[in-house]
Amino acid sequence: MRENHKNQCFVSNKEVYKMLIEFNVENFRSIKEEVTLSMVSTKDASLEDNLIKIDVLKEDSLLKSAAIYGANASGKTNVLLALTLLKGLVTTSHNFQKGDSLEFTPFKLDKKCLTKPIKMSITFIKKGVKYVYGLSFNKEKIISEYLYSYPYKKTIFERKNTNDYKFMKNKKEQDVLSLRTRPNQLYLSKATLDNYEPLSKIFDWFKEDLRVIISTDYHTLKNYTAGMLKDDSTKKLILNALAVADVGIDDISRTIEKLTMADLPKDMPQELKKLVMNNEKEIKQSKINTIHKGVSFDFDEEESEGTKKIFSLIGPWIDALKNGRILIVDELDVKLHHLLNVFLIKLFHDPTQNKNNAQLIFTTHNTNLLDRDIFRRDQIWFTEKDDKIGVTDLYSLVEYSPRKDKDVERGYLAGKYGALPFIKENKIF
Repeated sequence: MRENHKNQCFVSNKEVYKMLIEFNVENFRSIKEEVTLSMVSTKDASLEDNLIKIDVLKEDSLLKSAAIYGANASGKTNVLLALTLLKGLVTTSHNFQKGDSLEFTPFKLDKKCLTKPIKMSITFIKKGVKYVYGLSFNKEKIISEYLYSYPYKKTIFERKNTNDYKFMKNKKEQDVLSLRTRPNQLYLSKATLDNYEPLSKIFDWFKEDLRVIISTDYHTLKNYTAGMLKDDSTKKLILNALAVADVGIDDISRTIEKLTMADLPKDMPQELKKLVMNNEKEIKQSKINTIHKGVSFDFDEEESEGTKKIFSLIGPWIDALKNGRILIVDELDVKLHHLLNVFLIKLFHDPTQNKNNAQLIFTTHNTNLLDRDIFRRDQIWFTEKDDKIGVTDLYSLVEYSPRKDKDVERGYLAGKYGALPFIKENKIF
């Protein structure tokens, strides 16, 4: 199934292809003009284990990972939030009712942008076929939507002016489906809900293969990883990873506790209690205990924040590596030691660990990762916001053509690549 191709991880089974190639977004939050995040590599021959070579792209290779740097409020997270929004629209817009508003957050510092749509497009591979999916929308409706397959730009469907559709196959069936699609619903989402099988694998790519983790997700991720403990083989992998991370955990257990309104603090406001309980009479929650040298510890009360984060991340990490998913993580470095960052990243680069060509994209401030033994030049990206007009730009280190022997971290901190906070003076009094 696998061949060694100049030390690259070469996939010969097209059924496992599910990689991200490129993402474009325009007029979203601090992003005014279109920016592009590309996972296509350059011809640089360094660190070939960091590449995926696939016949679908012929001579091109894909990157296994990409790191995005930039000052606070430069727009790093907005790139990931755009991906989150796209995924959310695809997977949930079929539930939108008439009159429901879309999440419309255009670039606000130019009044013209307030009346322009948000535009997004994404290029990816699913089961050996390259697809481009795109859309534009405002608060009230989807304006355009399209899906093409390549190499010959075969139109699967096109949607213009909200209700004008073009189909190449199964026209009668899809005409009926389009009539059922509300202006604020994506056709991809609605047609899949209505069991139009040809689009199901595209929907599944967004739902199953594209995973986005933002900073508010870590409590949920703790329960996700805990849920994986019930499988003995997966639990072994989790314990192996925690042992490598050197957090001192010898074993870990999970029990399910039922929580009722009466279990909540008496002085907690009633509305907050309802919010916690999600209007349910009782909810289930994971109770996690870790074992250190034979002694049991309460995970939530007695473990460090760094241990909690590595535990929360290791579940999605194992899932992504095992199933070849695209994992998008905001602020990977927060609460993690530098060496733990390196450990997590190198799992994606190592062909013995990443056997299904999973991809990792993350934002970070950890400049110690700007190491040419970890990343190629094309894996390093920056965001910078223009102080005068507040616009985010996204660009690759490749644009600066640094020499292979150049100290990238030193160059970045010296301001050679931009994307640094501009601190006017070291005084506040």
